[in-house]
Amino acid sequence: MSTAQSSRTTRIEMPRLGSLYRRAALTAAAAPLRRSGAVSALPDRRVVARHPGAAPAEVEAYRRLFGGEPFDGVHRRALPSVYVHIMGFPVQMGLLGSDDFPLPLMGMVHLSNVVDHHRPIQIGQAVQIRVAAQQLRPHRRGAQFDVVTEVLDASADPDSEAAEVLWRGVSTYMSRAVTLHGAAAAQEEAEQDEVAQDEVTSQDAAAIPSTSGFVAPVKTGLWTLGADAGRQYARVSGDYNPIHLSGLTAKALGMPSAIVHGMYSAGRMLEGREPQQAGHRWSISFAAPVKLPSKVAFSAQHTGDGVTEFAGWSPKSAKPHFLGRLSLGADR
Repeated sequence: MSTAQSSRTTRIEMPRLGSLYRRAALTAAAAPLRRSGAVSALPDRRVVARHPGAAPAEVEAYRRLFGGEPFDGVHRRALPSVYVHIMGFPVQMGLLGSDDFPLPLMGMVHLSNVVDHHRPIQIGQAVQIRVAAQQLRPHRRGAQFDVVTEVLDASADPDSEAAEVLWRGVSTYMSRAVTLHGAAAAQEEAEQDEVAQDEVTSQDAAAIPSTSGFVAPVKTGLWTLGADAGRQYARVSGDYNPIHLSGLTAKALGMPSAIVHGMYSAGRMLEGREPQQAGHRWSISFAAPVKLPSKVAFSAQHTGDGVTEFAGWSPKSAKPHFLGRLSLGADR
C-alpha cells in the first residue's frame, strides 16, 4: 500500500478488505486474547484515500438487495447514505488494521452509527474519504472508541479543516482486547450499566437512541432473513467478515452462529425514506445481534417535525436488535 505523508494526514490507496481480514486473522491467532493496561491512546493521525465513484452496476446490486426504486434519474438520483458508508468502510478498516493501531481488528463489536448526510453524492462522482479514530474510553467489557469518516469532493484539500464535508459518519466500536490503563474506577462505574450504547460519550451521543428499558412499539413490518443474508450483503459491500458468512466461519471465531451485518439493518431501515436532496441525519444503535436465519419485527413511526423512529426486535423474546432515528432537514 503506497503512502505519502502531509501534516497529520496520510494518503493511502484504497485498501482491499479481503487482504485486511486475512492479515487480521493471522495476527489474532498469534496474539494473546487480552492485554490489560497496554493502551492509553489512539494514533493522532488521519488517513485519506481517493474513491473513483460508485459504479452503476454496484449501486444496482445494492438496490436489488433492499428492493428499492431504480437509480434512473427520475425515481432516484443520489446515493443512499449506507452506500456511502460502504464506499468509506475499506478506509476505516485500513486505519484500524494498520501497524500502529493498538487494538486488534478481529473481535471488534459495532455499537452504533451517527451519520450527517450534508450534500447529495451522485453515482460515478469521484470523492476523497478521510478517516480518523478518536475518543478512546472505557467500556464495561473493554474499551470503546469512535471512527470518524468524512467524504470530501475530489478537488478538496484533505489537510484543510475548512474543506466542505459532503457526508460524515461516526461509527463506535468496542474492543474486548484491552482494559484501559488507569481506568479501573471508570470501568467499575461502567459495569453498572448493562447497555453498551448508553456509555457513548462522544459529541454525537445525544443522537443515538438508547435501548435501555426497551418496550416493543407497534409493529409495521416483519423481516425474514435467510441463512445467506450475510453473504448477500457481503457481495454488495465487500465486507466478508467471517462472523457474517456462515455458522462454520462464525464458530471458528467464537460466535455461536452467523449474524447479520449491522449496516444491513441500517440500509433496510432507511430504504425509501431518505430525501434525494440530502441534508438529513440518521443514527442506529445495536443491541442483541441478529442471528441467521431469523425473523426481525420492525417498526417505523413518524413522530412529527420530520423525525422517524425505528426499532427492530426479536418476535420471540421481544429483546431489541436495534433502534434508529431519521431526522430530516439541515442542522438536525
